[in-house]
Amino acid sequence: MPELPEVNTLAAALAIQLHNDSISSWHRLSPKLRKPIPDSAEAASVTGRRIKDVRRIAKNIFIDFGGRHFLKIHLGMTGYFCLTQKQPAVIKHAHLQLQLASGRTLTFCDPRRFGSLEITSLPAGRVVEPFSGELTPAYLKDACSSRECCIKALIMDQQVIAGLGNIYAAESLFKAGIRPDRPAGSLKPGELKKLCAACIEVIEAAVKAGIKSLDEHPRIDDQTTHFDIETLVYDQQNELCPKCRKSRIEMVRISGRSSCFCPNCQK
Repeated sequence: MPELPEVNTLAAALAIQLHNDSISSWHRLSPKLRKPIPDSAEAASVTGRRIKDVRRIAKNIFIDFGGRHFLKIHLGMTGYFCLTQKQPAVIKHAHLQLQLASGRTLTFCDPRRFGSLEITSLPAGRVVEPFSGELTPAYLKDACSSRECCIKALIMDQQVIAGLGNIYAAESLFKAGIRPDRPAGSLKPGELKKLCAACIEVIEAAVKAGIKSLDEHPRIDDQTTHFDIETLVYDQQNELCPKCRKSRIEMVRISGRSSCFCPNCQK
């Protein structure tokens, strides 16, 4: 499932490729993803308008046409775009096809159909994101205060921290030396400070890796969000801990998701 850095990479690639282009025609190929896909009449407010920018907010992509209405995209678990020089004959799992004024075709595909496409305005408010200047130890302390849920579940809550998913939450907790199943309210000020710094460091490193993976004219397809990142604990069950070299990585289930940690390094 694409997390914040992967979504950010796709948004950056789309911003480069779509700048000053426009949608000349809107073709809904299937009516429904997680939400109903707008038809061409509902998309009239963004059709024919020059694309000014593409931005990311949390795990959502917003295509900016310079007006009140934006095309909002959520990739869900398996969503991706394909940008081709001409209209392709067949693209598997295609749900929306946009003919661009440049003659190119932008197709949204989603095998598992958990993504969504909406014509909407920008959100009035934003949830704190895991970046320097936004996420602070004081904010994290308030969020954790008296909470009995696991710390990993809390930092993955999209209403608490926007964009932090399973991979980067696991890596952040490993870097901070905190077990993922610790009650959130049990963390001490020093631990919260370490966790805050770890979340920011892990996300910012991944965002930089994603941007670095793009060419001057990036290809947009199902591989755009796939780039090399260093994971020390995620999906490393039974492997020797890369930090202490003493314990094997263990796995617990938290909110239905696997969560790997080192029982020696994370307390």
